[in-house]
Amino acid sequence: MFYVMTVMFCGCKKLLKITLWNLFWIVSFLTLATIYWNYNENYSEVVNASENPLIIWWTDGFPGSAETKYCSNNIKCDVFTIGNKTKLHNVAAYLFYGSSINFDNLPLPRRPKDLIWGLYHEESPRNTEELLSENVLQLFNFSATYSRYSDVHFPLQYLNSFEDITDTTYFVKTKDKDELLNEIAPIMYLQSDCETSTERDLYVQELMKFIKIDSYGACLNNKHLPSKFKRDYLNNLNEELFLKFIARYKFVISIENGVCEDYITEKFWRAIKVGSVPIYFGSPSIRDWLPNNKSAVLLEDFPSPKVMSEHLYKLLKNNYLYEEYLEHKIMQKISNRKLVEEFRSNPTQIDTLKTTNKFECLICEKIHDKIKGKSAVNVVTKKHYNCPKPISALTLKVNPNNNWVFSRDFAIEKANNIYNKIMNEH
Repeated sequence: MFYVMTVMFCGCKKLLKITLWNLFWIVSFLTLATIYWNYNENYSEVVNASENPLIIWWTDGFPGSAETKYCSNNIKCDVFTIGNKTKLHNVAAYLFYGSSINFDNLPLPRRPKDLIWGLYHEESPRNTEELLSENVLQLFNFSATYSRYSDVHFPLQYLNSFEDITDTTYFVKTKDKDELLNEIAPIMYLQSDCETSTERDLYVQELMKFIKIDSYGACLNNKHLPSKFKRDYLNNLNEELFLKFIARYKFVISIENGVCEDYITEKFWRAIKVGSVPIYFGSPSIRDWLPNNKSAVLLEDFPSPKVMSEHLYKLLKNNYLYEEYLEHKIMQKISNRKLVEEFRSNPTQIDTLKTTNKFECLICEKIHDKIKGKSAVNVVTKKHYNCPKPISALTLKVNPNNNWVFSRDFAIEKANNIYNKIMNEH
Protein backbone atom coordinates (compact mmCIF):
# COMPACT_ATOMS: atom_id res chain seq x y z
CA MET A 1 0.00 0.00 0.00
CA PHE A 2 2.83 2.37 0.96
CA TYR A 3 4.62 1.60 -2.33
CA VAL A 4 1.58 2.38 -4.37
CA MET A 5 0.98 5.65 -2.59
CA THR A 6 4.61 6.64 -3.13
CA VAL A 7 4.37 5.98 -6.83
CA MET A 8 1.17 7.93 -7.05
CA PHE A 9 2.76 10.80 -5.18
CA CYS A 10 5.76 10.78 -7.48
CA GLY A 11 3.44 10.66 -10.47
CA CYS A 12 1.65 13.72 -9.21
CA LYS A 13 4.88 15.60 -8.75
CA LYS A 14 5.87 14.75 -12.29
CA LEU A 15 2.50 15.89 -13.60
CA LEU A 16 2.78 19.10 -11.64
CA LYS A 17 6.21 19.76 -13.10
CA ILE A 18 4.97 19.25 -16.63
CA THR A 19 1.96 21.51 -16.04
CA LEU A 20 4.08 24.34 -14.74
CA TRP A 21 6.47 23.96 -17.66
CA ASN A 22 3.64 24.25 -20.18
CA LEU A 23 1.52 26.72 -18.30
CA PHE A 24 2.51 29.66 -20.47
CA TRP A 25 1.61 27.79 -23.67
CA ILE A 26 -1.68 26.52 -22.27
CA VAL A 27 -2.74 29.98 -21.12
CA SER A 28 -1.74 31.41 -24.49
CA PHE A 29 -3.76 28.74 -26.27
CA LEU A 30 -6.80 29.34 -24.09
CA THR A 31 -6.57 33.09 -24.64
CA LEU A 32 -6.43 32.69 -28.39
CA ALA A 33 -9.27 30.16 -28.28
CA THR A 34 -11.40 32.57 -26.24
CA ILE A 35 -10.75 35.40 -28.68
CA TYR A 36 -11.61 33.12 -31.59
CA TRP A 37 -14.75 31.88 -29.85
CA ASN A 38 -15.96 35.38 -29.03
CA TYR A 39 -15.19 36.53 -32.55
CA ASN A 40 -17.23 33.73 -34.02
CA GLU A 41 -20.11 34.46 -31.69
CA ASN A 42 -20.34 37.84 -33.40
CA TYR A 43 -19.23 36.85 -36.89
CA SER A 44 -19.75 33.64 -38.80
CA GLU A 45 -17.97 33.44 -42.08
CA VAL A 46 -19.97 32.52 -45.16
CA VAL A 47 -18.20 30.39 -47.70
CA ASN A 48 -20.10 30.40 -50.94
CA ALA A 49 -18.92 27.32 -52.79
CA SER A 50 -21.04 27.90 -55.90
CA GLU A 51 -20.45 30.41 -58.67
CA ASN A 52 -23.89 31.96 -58.23
CA PRO A 53 -24.14 35.61 -57.08
CA LEU A 54 -24.72 35.91 -53.34
CA ILE A 55 -27.73 37.72 -51.82
CA ILE A 56 -27.83 38.24 -48.06
CA TRP A 57 -30.78 39.20 -45.89
CA TRP A 58 -28.92 41.41 -43.43
CA THR A 59 -31.80 41.77 -40.97
CA ASP A 60 -32.68 38.90 -38.66
CA GLY A 61 -35.80 36.81 -38.84
CA PHE A 62 -37.04 37.42 -42.37
CA PRO A 63 -37.71 35.54 -44.56
CA GLY A 64 -35.67 32.69 -43.08
CA SER A 65 -34.40 31.05 -46.25
CA ALA A 66 -31.04 29.63 -47.28
CA GLU A 67 -31.21 28.26 -50.78
CA THR A 68 -30.37 28.65 -54.41
CA LYS A 69 -33.01 30.81 -56.02
CA TYR A 70 -34.03 29.75 -59.54
CA CYS A 71 -35.55 32.65 -61.43
CA SER A 72 -36.73 33.37 -64.96
CA ASN A 73 -34.39 33.32 -67.95
CA ASN A 74 -32.41 30.50 -66.30
CA ILE A 75 -30.64 32.79 -63.86
CA LYS A 76 -29.70 31.74 -60.33
CA CYS A 77 -28.56 33.36 -57.09
CA ASP A 78 -27.74 31.97 -53.66
CA VAL A 79 -29.88 33.58 -50.96
CA PHE A 80 -28.97 33.37 -47.28
CA THR A 81 -30.67 34.68 -44.18
CA ILE A 82 -27.99 34.72 -41.55
CA GLY A 83 -28.52 37.99 -39.73
CA ASN A 84 -26.23 40.93 -39.21
CA LYS A 85 -23.48 39.17 -37.22
CA THR A 86 -21.75 37.73 -40.22
CA LYS A 87 -18.44 38.32 -41.93
CA LEU A 88 -19.24 38.13 -45.61
CA HIS A 89 -17.30 37.71 -48.82
CA ASN A 90 -18.29 38.34 -52.44
CA VAL A 91 -21.78 39.62 -51.61
CA ALA A 92 -23.69 41.09 -54.56
CA ALA A 93 -26.75 42.38 -52.70
CA TYR A 94 -28.07 43.00 -49.20
CA LEU A 95 -31.78 42.85 -48.41
CA PHE A 96 -33.40 44.49 -45.41
CA TYR A 97 -36.74 43.90 -43.68
CA GLY A 98 -37.98 47.34 -42.63
CA SER A 99 -39.24 46.38 -39.18
CA SER A 100 -35.86 44.91 -38.18
CA ILE A 101 -33.40 47.48 -39.50
CA ASN A 102 -30.84 48.76 -37.03
CA PHE A 103 -29.34 51.84 -38.64
CA ASP A 104 -26.42 51.67 -36.24
CA ASN A 105 -25.47 48.28 -37.65
CA LEU A 106 -25.34 48.28 -41.44
CA PRO A 107 -23.01 46.41 -43.84
CA LEU A 108 -20.73 49.34 -44.51
CA PRO A 109 -19.09 50.78 -46.50
CA ARG A 110 -22.15 51.36 -48.67
CA ARG A 111 -20.30 51.12 -52.03
CA PRO A 112 -23.39 52.00 -54.13
CA LYS A 113 -21.65 51.24 -57.43
CA ASP A 114 -20.80 47.72 -56.33
CA LEU A 115 -23.57 46.59 -53.99
CA ILE A 116 -27.34 46.47 -54.43
CA TRP A 117 -29.48 47.20 -51.38
CA GLY A 118 -33.15 46.16 -51.31
CA LEU A 119 -35.87 47.22 -48.85
CA TYR A 120 -38.90 45.06 -47.97
CA HIS A 121 -41.60 46.50 -45.72
CA GLU A 122 -45.31 45.75 -45.53
CA GLU A 123 -46.06 47.94 -42.50
CA SER A 124 -46.57 51.65 -41.97
CA PRO A 125 -43.42 53.49 -40.78
CA ARG A 126 -44.70 53.56 -37.23
CA ASN A 127 -42.17 50.94 -36.12
CA THR A 128 -39.27 52.30 -38.25
CA GLU A 129 -39.82 56.02 -38.54
CA GLU A 130 -36.41 56.63 -40.15
CA LEU A 131 -37.98 55.34 -43.36
CA LEU A 132 -40.03 58.53 -43.50
CA SER A 133 -36.85 60.27 -44.68
CA GLU A 134 -36.41 60.25 -48.44
CA ASN A 135 -32.66 60.45 -47.88
CA VAL A 136 -32.69 57.15 -46.04
CA LEU A 137 -34.94 55.61 -48.69
CA GLN A 138 -32.32 56.54 -51.26
CA LEU A 139 -29.80 54.30 -49.54
CA PHE A 140 -31.74 51.47 -51.20
CA ASN A 141 -31.84 50.59 -54.87
CA PHE A 142 -35.06 48.59 -55.03
CA SER A 143 -38.13 48.19 -52.86
CA ALA A 144 -40.99 45.86 -52.07
CA THR A 145 -43.78 47.74 -50.26
CA TYR A 146 -47.54 48.30 -50.38
CA SER A 147 -47.07 51.33 -52.64
CA ARG A 148 -48.07 50.82 -56.26
CA TYR A 149 -44.82 52.59 -57.20
CA SER A 150 -42.58 50.02 -55.53
CA ASP A 151 -40.52 47.69 -57.71
CA VAL A 152 -42.48 44.82 -56.18
CA HIS A 153 -45.76 46.21 -54.90
CA PHE A 154 -48.64 44.73 -52.92
CA PRO A 155 -51.40 47.28 -52.13
CA LEU A 156 -53.89 44.40 -51.82
CA GLN A 157 -51.78 42.42 -49.34
CA TYR A 158 -54.57 42.20 -46.75
CA LEU A 159 -57.20 40.96 -49.18
CA ASN A 160 -57.17 37.23 -48.42
CA SER A 161 -58.73 36.32 -51.74
CA PHE A 162 -60.47 38.23 -54.50
CA GLU A 163 -63.57 36.06 -53.99
CA ASP A 164 -63.92 37.50 -50.47
CA ILE A 165 -65.27 40.70 -51.99
CA THR A 166 -68.39 39.12 -53.48
CA ASP A 167 -68.73 35.98 -51.36
CA THR A 168 -71.85 35.97 -49.14
CA THR A 169 -70.79 33.32 -46.61
CA TYR A 170 -70.94 35.82 -43.74
CA PHE A 171 -73.32 38.36 -45.26
CA VAL A 172 -76.35 39.32 -43.19
CA LYS A 173 -79.30 40.77 -45.10
CA THR A 174 -80.33 44.33 -44.35
CA LYS A 175 -83.72 43.41 -42.92
CA ASP A 176 -82.04 41.02 -40.51
CA LYS A 177 -79.56 43.70 -39.47
CA ASP A 178 -82.49 46.03 -38.83
CA GLU A 179 -84.00 43.51 -36.41
CA LEU A 180 -80.64 43.17 -34.64
CA LEU A 181 -80.70 46.91 -33.86
CA ASN A 182 -82.84 46.01 -30.84
CA GLU A 183 -79.79 44.23 -29.38
CA ILE A 184 -76.75 46.00 -30.80
CA ALA A 185 -75.71 49.43 -32.04
CA PRO A 186 -75.57 50.10 -35.78
CA ILE A 187 -71.80 50.68 -35.59
CA MET A 188 -68.98 48.51 -34.27
CA TYR A 189 -65.57 49.72 -33.10
CA LEU A 190 -62.86 47.26 -32.08
CA GLN A 191 -59.38 48.51 -31.21
CA SER A 192 -56.72 47.75 -28.64
CA ASP A 193 -54.11 50.24 -29.88
CA CYS A 194 -55.36 53.40 -28.26
CA GLU A 195 -52.69 55.96 -29.16
CA THR A 196 -52.30 56.32 -32.90
CA SER A 197 -51.05 59.01 -35.22
CA THR A 198 -54.53 59.30 -36.75
CA GLU A 199 -56.10 59.99 -33.32
CA ARG A 200 -58.90 57.59 -34.14
CA ASP A 201 -60.09 57.28 -30.53
CA LEU A 202 -60.69 61.04 -30.39
CA TYR A 203 -62.82 60.76 -33.53
CA VAL A 204 -64.86 57.82 -32.27
CA GLN A 205 -65.32 59.44 -28.87
CA GLU A 206 -66.80 62.50 -30.57
CA LEU A 207 -68.95 60.42 -32.94
CA MET A 208 -70.39 58.56 -29.92
CA LYS A 209 -72.03 61.82 -28.84
CA PHE A 210 -74.33 61.66 -31.86
CA ILE A 211 -74.88 57.97 -32.63
CA LYS A 212 -74.67 54.64 -30.82
CA ILE A 213 -71.44 52.68 -31.19
CA ASP A 214 -70.54 49.32 -29.64
CA SER A 215 -66.89 49.67 -28.71
CA TYR A 216 -65.04 46.45 -27.89
CA GLY A 217 -61.39 45.96 -27.10
CA ALA A 218 -59.26 48.16 -24.88
CA CYS A 219 -60.09 51.50 -26.52
CA LEU A 220 -63.23 53.38 -25.45
CA ASN A 221 -64.69 50.10 -24.24
CA ASN A 222 -68.40 50.30 -23.52
CA LYS A 223 -69.42 46.72 -24.29
CA HIS A 224 -67.93 43.35 -23.42
CA LEU A 225 -67.24 40.69 -25.97
CA PRO A 226 -69.08 37.39 -25.51
CA SER A 227 -67.11 35.03 -23.27
CA LYS A 228 -66.28 32.74 -26.22
CA PHE A 229 -64.19 35.56 -27.75
CA LYS A 230 -62.49 36.97 -24.67
CA ARG A 231 -59.47 34.68 -24.75
CA ASP A 232 -56.91 35.84 -27.31
CA TYR A 233 -59.48 37.39 -29.64
CA LEU A 234 -56.84 39.55 -31.33
CA ASN A 235 -55.35 36.42 -32.91
CA ASN A 236 -58.74 35.10 -33.97
CA LEU A 237 -60.24 38.05 -35.80
CA ASN A 238 -60.50 36.03 -39.01
CA GLU A 239 -62.07 32.95 -37.43
CA GLU A 240 -65.53 32.01 -38.69
CA LEU A 241 -67.40 32.73 -35.46
CA PHE A 242 -65.83 36.14 -35.06
CA LEU A 243 -66.50 37.11 -38.68
CA LYS A 244 -70.15 36.21 -38.18
CA PHE A 245 -70.16 38.34 -35.03
CA ILE A 246 -68.86 41.35 -36.96
CA ALA A 247 -71.21 40.78 -39.92
CA ARG A 248 -74.27 41.61 -37.79
CA TYR A 249 -73.31 45.28 -37.73
CA LYS A 250 -74.41 47.71 -40.40
CA PHE A 251 -71.17 49.69 -40.11
CA VAL A 252 -67.64 48.99 -38.88
CA ILE A 253 -65.24 51.82 -38.06
CA SER A 254 -62.05 51.19 -40.03
CA ILE A 255 -59.49 53.87 -39.23
CA GLU A 256 -55.86 53.05 -39.94
CA ASN A 257 -53.10 53.74 -37.42
CA GLY A 258 -51.23 55.76 -40.04
CA VAL A 259 -51.88 57.70 -43.23
CA CYS A 260 -49.83 56.39 -46.16
CA GLU A 261 -50.54 56.06 -49.87
CA ASP A 262 -51.87 52.57 -50.64
CA TYR A 263 -51.52 51.38 -47.03
CA ILE A 264 -54.87 49.62 -46.60
CA THR A 265 -55.09 46.97 -43.92
CA GLU A 266 -57.38 44.20 -42.76
CA LYS A 267 -59.51 46.82 -40.96
CA PHE A 268 -60.97 47.74 -44.35
CA TRP A 269 -60.93 44.37 -46.09
CA ARG A 270 -62.46 42.47 -43.15
CA ALA A 271 -65.53 44.73 -43.26
CA ILE A 272 -65.77 44.23 -47.02
CA LYS A 273 -65.50 40.47 -46.56
CA VAL A 274 -68.35 40.15 -44.05
CA GLY A 275 -70.62 42.68 -45.74
CA SER A 276 -70.57 45.52 -43.23
CA VAL A 277 -69.98 49.02 -44.53
CA PRO A 278 -66.57 50.37 -43.48
CA ILE A 279 -66.39 53.91 -42.11
CA TYR A 280 -62.90 54.48 -43.40
CA PHE A 281 -59.96 56.80 -42.89
CA GLY A 282 -56.35 56.12 -43.82
CA SER A 283 -54.90 55.79 -47.28
CA PRO A 284 -55.53 58.95 -49.36
CA SER A 285 -55.77 56.65 -52.39
CA ILE A 286 -58.49 54.39 -50.96
CA ARG A 287 -60.90 55.26 -53.81
CA ASP A 288 -58.57 53.50 -56.23
CA TRP A 289 -59.19 50.20 -54.43
CA LEU A 290 -62.90 50.35 -53.55
CA PRO A 291 -64.86 47.55 -55.25
CA ASN A 292 -67.45 50.14 -56.30
CA ASN A 293 -67.85 53.89 -55.94
CA LYS A 294 -69.80 53.53 -52.69
CA SER A 295 -68.16 50.59 -50.96
CA ALA A 296 -67.19 52.67 -47.92
CA VAL A 297 -68.22 55.80 -46.07
CA LEU A 298 -65.11 58.00 -46.15
CA LEU A 299 -64.34 60.46 -43.39
CA GLU A 300 -62.90 62.88 -45.93
CA ASP A 301 -66.40 63.35 -47.39
CA PHE A 302 -67.88 64.45 -44.05
CA PRO A 303 -65.87 67.18 -42.30
CA SER A 304 -66.93 66.44 -38.71
CA PRO A 305 -68.32 63.58 -36.60
CA LYS A 306 -71.63 65.44 -36.36
CA VAL A 307 -71.95 65.69 -40.14
CA MET A 308 -70.93 62.04 -40.42
CA SER A 309 -73.65 61.00 -37.96
CA GLU A 310 -76.27 62.86 -39.97
CA HIS A 311 -75.27 60.91 -43.06
CA LEU A 312 -75.30 57.60 -41.19
CA TYR A 313 -78.81 58.29 -39.89
CA LYS A 314 -79.98 58.84 -43.47
CA LEU A 315 -78.61 55.43 -44.41
CA LEU A 316 -80.21 53.81 -41.36
CA LYS A 317 -83.60 55.21 -42.30
CA ASN A 318 -83.38 54.32 -46.00
CA ASN A 319 -82.34 50.77 -46.86
CA TYR A 320 -82.12 51.61 -50.55
CA LEU A 321 -79.44 54.22 -49.84
CA TYR A 322 -77.69 51.87 -47.42
CA GLU A 323 -77.56 48.99 -49.88
CA GLU A 324 -75.87 51.19 -52.49
CA TYR A 325 -72.78 50.58 -50.36
CA LEU A 326 -73.17 46.81 -50.65
CA GLU A 327 -73.37 46.21 -54.39
CA HIS A 328 -70.37 43.87 -54.14
CA LYS A 329 -72.45 41.55 -51.94
CA ILE A 330 -76.03 42.04 -53.07
CA MET A 331 -75.27 42.16 -56.80
CA GLN A 332 -71.82 40.48 -56.74
CA LYS A 333 -70.68 43.54 -58.64
CA ILE A 334 -67.16 44.97 -58.89
CA SER A 335 -67.11 48.00 -61.15
CA ASN A 336 -63.60 49.24 -60.29
CA ARG A 337 -61.46 48.13 -63.23
CA LYS A 338 -58.27 49.35 -61.54
CA LEU A 339 -58.90 46.95 -58.64
CA VAL A 340 -59.67 44.06 -60.98
CA GLU A 341 -56.62 44.69 -63.13
CA GLU A 342 -54.31 45.08 -60.14
CA PHE A 343 -55.31 41.69 -58.81
CA ARG A 344 -55.30 40.02 -62.21
CA SER A 345 -51.82 41.25 -63.08
CA ASN A 346 -50.35 40.71 -59.61
CA PRO A 347 -52.19 37.82 -57.91
CA THR A 348 -49.21 36.75 -55.79
CA GLN A 349 -49.33 39.93 -53.70
CA ILE A 350 -51.67 38.37 -51.15
CA ASP A 351 -49.11 35.64 -50.43
CA THR A 352 -46.10 36.88 -48.43
CA LEU A 353 -43.84 34.00 -49.40
CA LYS A 354 -44.55 34.43 -53.11
CA THR A 355 -44.05 38.18 -52.84
CA THR A 356 -40.72 37.62 -51.10
CA ASN A 357 -39.67 35.17 -53.80
CA LYS A 358 -40.61 37.71 -56.46
CA PHE A 359 -38.51 40.37 -54.73
CA GLU A 360 -35.50 38.07 -54.37
CA CYS A 361 -35.71 37.14 -58.05
CA LEU A 362 -35.96 40.81 -59.03
CA ILE A 363 -32.74 41.47 -57.13
CA CYS A 364 -31.15 38.41 -58.71
CA GLU A 365 -32.07 39.67 -62.18
CA LYS A 366 -30.62 43.09 -61.40
CA ILE A 367 -27.38 41.47 -60.24
CA HIS A 368 -27.08 39.53 -63.49
CA ASP A 369 -27.84 42.67 -65.48
CA LYS A 370 -25.09 44.41 -63.56
CA ILE A 371 -22.64 41.60 -64.33
CA LYS A 372 -23.48 41.96 -68.02
CA GLY A 373 -23.03 45.73 -67.83
CA LYS A 374 -26.67 46.42 -68.64
CA SER A 375 -27.85 48.16 -65.48
CA ALA A 376 -27.77 51.75 -64.24
CA VAL A 377 -27.85 52.85 -60.60
CA ASN A 378 -31.43 52.88 -59.33
CA VAL A 379 -32.70 54.40 -56.06
CA VAL A 380 -35.88 54.18 -54.01
CA THR A 381 -37.89 57.41 -53.83
CA LYS A 382 -40.58 58.77 -51.57
CA LYS A 383 -43.23 57.39 -53.92
CA HIS A 384 -42.22 53.89 -52.85
CA TYR A 385 -43.12 54.67 -49.25
CA ASN A 386 -45.13 57.87 -49.04
CA CYS A 387 -46.41 58.79 -45.58
CA PRO A 388 -47.09 62.50 -44.96
CA LYS A 389 -47.25 64.12 -41.54
CA PRO A 390 -49.82 62.39 -39.30
CA ILE A 391 -53.33 63.62 -40.05
CA SER A 392 -55.98 63.57 -37.35
CA ALA A 393 -59.20 61.73 -38.19
CA LEU A 394 -61.04 64.23 -36.01
CA THR A 395 -59.95 67.42 -37.78
CA LEU A 396 -58.63 66.00 -41.07
CA LYS A 397 -55.58 68.20 -40.45
CA VAL A 398 -52.17 67.81 -38.88
CA ASN A 399 -52.39 68.26 -35.12
CA PRO A 400 -49.11 69.98 -34.15
CA ASN A 401 -49.54 68.72 -30.57
CA ASN A 402 -49.76 65.08 -31.64
CA ASN A 403 -46.84 63.14 -30.12
CA TRP A 404 -46.43 61.29 -33.40
CA VAL A 405 -45.67 64.57 -35.17
CA PHE A 406 -42.79 65.23 -32.77
CA SER A 407 -41.64 61.64 -33.09
CA ARG A 408 -41.72 61.84 -36.88
CA ASP A 409 -39.72 65.05 -37.05
CA PHE A 410 -37.11 63.68 -34.64
CA ALA A 411 -36.81 60.43 -36.63
CA ILE A 412 -36.35 62.29 -39.93
CA GLU A 413 -33.63 64.46 -38.44
CA LYS A 414 -31.89 61.36 -37.11
CA ALA A 415 -32.32 59.60 -40.45
CA ASN A 416 -30.82 62.49 -42.40
CA ASN A 417 -27.79 62.43 -40.11
CA ILE A 418 -27.45 58.69 -40.73
CA TYR A 419 -27.57 59.26 -44.49
CA ASN A 420 -24.99 62.04 -44.41
CA LYS A 421 -22.63 60.01 -42.26
CA ILE A 422 -22.89 56.95 -44.49
CA MET A 423 -22.51 58.79 -47.78
CA ASN A 424 -19.78 61.18 -46.62
CA GLU A 425 -17.64 58.67 -44.78
CA HIS A 426 -18.04 55.73 -47.08
